[in-house]
Amino acid sequence: MYNDDWNEEENDDDLTKEAVERFEEMLKSRRTTYFDADEFDLIIEYYLKQNNLERSREAVNLALEQHPDDLDIRIKNGYFNATTGNHQEAIDIYTQALDELEEDERGEMYYAIGYEYHSMGMADKAIEYYHMALEENPQDTEVWSALGDLYRGMDRLEDAIEMYEYVLAIDPTHLWANMHLANSYYDLDRFQEAIDSLHEAIAHGVDTAMVHASLGDCHYRLGQFIDAREEYGKAININEYLTEAWSGIGYVYSDTGESQKAIKYFTKAYSLEPFNDDHLYNLAAEYRKINENHKALECLLEIEKSQPNDPDLYFFLGDLLADMDRMDEGICYLKLGLERTNNDSLLLYLLAYLHLEKGDRVTALGYLDEALTANPDYAKEFIEYNPEMLTNDVEVMEMINSR
Repeated sequence: MYNDDWNEEENDDDLTKEAVERFEEMLKSRRTTYFDADEFDLIIEYYLKQNNLERSREAVNLALEQHPDDLDIRIKNGYFNATTGNHQEAIDIYTQALDELEEDERGEMYYAIGYEYHSMGMADKAIEYYHMALEENPQDTEVWSALGDLYRGMDRLEDAIEMYEYVLAIDPTHLWANMHLANSYYDLDRFQEAIDSLHEAIAHGVDTAMVHASLGDCHYRLGQFIDAREEYGKAININEYLTEAWSGIGYVYSDTGESQKAIKYFTKAYSLEPFNDDHLYNLAAEYRKINENHKALECLLEIEKSQPNDPDLYFFLGDLLADMDRMDEGICYLKLGLERTNNDSLLLYLLAYLHLEKGDRVTALGYLDEALTANPDYAKEFIEYNPEMLTNDVEVMEMINSR
């Protein structure tokens, strides 16, 4: 069967290749060649897709020189500025273009201006232009979706939900809206509503690995571990490289006390995403549960190579080494952590506790005083280190209660 769309796409590819080759030849020869506006459109689009901003800029500048009155070229210049982060310049160009567009052609330009204000963090202006775009085309799902994203960023989750529901009323298969509607319910701890929305997405053909992983997350938060594991498994069957699903099963086994199985899945997640230290933290925690502290230590020391300024790292190192009867080493790491994290208060609290355990009260109370001065809110967590010992220490409790 003859396919007009396929043939047109193939012709566009040929035209783009020919135009780009002529443009490259022109640059090599250092002799200016004439291109019509449509050719420049193809050339600029090609370089932007390649993320070749230098060539894009050269093409835009020559296009403006050869076609200074061409509206599409000037709009493409606005798009180039938007892509390179020059948001105000893009807005200025788009605003000038509005005066030359017919009323029924202005919707996309209102959306483009709104998007730039959105990128600049100017929410009120973004909302204003998004609504202007919707007045031109109330069926534009991308504008409704952008409004939802804007409201999510402002933590106006109920408003975001309403926007995503508008999108799905128009296009039930819209993947972004389906996922972000569920995420908004999730952020509100409305997990069953998130589950319902994701099942509705599947019913409309949006059956992706991320949909099932998100279902797994919701069931996990509801304590429905069998359902969670099943959904994570479906996600892996669709996309075996989805680390969220592998680590999700790890969390399920961790919560059900099956550390060996949890380790298997966290290890798989780490193998797929070795740059994500969360997997190493998860592994360290599981190894500690089964008293394989040397393996936990290996995980933490691996994290130190990539995250030497992470206060959590030094807290866990200090705590683990103390638990391994290597308290002096733990204290050394905590002191190193203070240097690298600008005196993180949790490290100060742990140093105070470990010195109390050693019987060095003067040093311990000095660290406790620093910790309470830095952040008195963590005092309750400090007491949880050893409630019996600390609540019966009159001097310690007097210091805490005086803050």
